[in-house]
Amino acid sequence: GIVYYWVGEENSRVQRRERTIPKQGIGKPDIGGPFELVDQDGKKKTNKDYLGKWMLIYFGFTYCPDICPNELMRMAQIITAVEKEDYSKGKFQPIFVTIDPERDGPKQLKTYLEDWHPSMVGLTGTPEQVGKACKAYRVYSSKSVLGDGPGEYLIDHSIMFYLMDPQGEFVDYFGKALTAEEITEKVKKYMTGEADDATRS
Repeated sequence: GIVYYWVGEENSRVQRRERTIPKQGIGKPDIGGPFELVDQDGKKKTNKDYLGKWMLIYFGFTYCPDICPNELMRMAQIITAVEKEDYSKGKFQPIFVTIDPERDGPKQLKTYLEDWHPSMVGLTGTPEQVGKACKAYRVYSSKSVLGDGPGEYLIDHSIMFYLMDPQGEFVDYFGKALTAEEITEKVKKYMTGEADDATRS
């Protein structure tokens, strides 16, 4: 059916999506920047609200049939492991940013995120606000129309976790090739200052 076709198509494009993020060379990729969005409680949030914390960010959408649930399951595992460390207390914020603001309002995000981890913050906004955030993080997305109804579509998108430091600067990104355990170890090394060139993805 449609779901199985979508999953197959999405998996087949993983490599192309991950190429939207350049490999680390001299300096860092220009990823991240200011954003103005709304959280799952309807409160306005900007990037400045998260200064002082390490942010682990994932872009997806609540109507995603397979990939997003799998990635949020991995994200929940990472959060649980990182939050066991004392140094993470009040210093680590996982964030889910929707790429589907037309359907993912605050109420929808709140209901959806209840299935994953209580520490996750969900962010949405107007199409223009979300588009700006996606552009800042170099998120690839493409809508696939399935029918004539306004909500009959899926979205092909980047499959990536972004790690930002307490100053809001990009640190690293983690794709599907890494396990939740491997990502957790990398995050811990960055947070404790133990990361070296071998840590970088």
